[in-house]
Amino acid sequence: MNGSIRDLGLRPEGLQQPAKPAVTGQREDGSGKSFGQALENALREVDQSLNAADQDATNFVVGKGGDLHNVMIELEKADLQFRTIVQVRNKLLEAYKEVMRMQV
Repeated sequence: MNGSIRDLGLRPEGLQQPAKPAVTGQREDGSGKSFGQALENALREVDQSLNAADQDATNFVVGKGGDLHNVMIELEKADLQFRTIVQVRNKLLEAYKEVMRMQV
């Protein structure tokens, strides 16, 4: 037989079609924040942190204030955030490649 049960018009009683979740790009908890938006916000925060650390370092070098201790702390925070976002990117790329290798 080449046809399926649906082709024959047969449907067992009590069997219901599973509800398909709506693909809206938003979280189910109603917060309205999608993964893409969260990732974009994280990238913006990292960029702002890198720019602020760079500005602090520049201000210290030209003598506009600040102390070396705080400048180094800000630079290390920015570096850690940057390395974290790079690792997130790497994991996303690995997941994408794994999905693309899947056979359907």
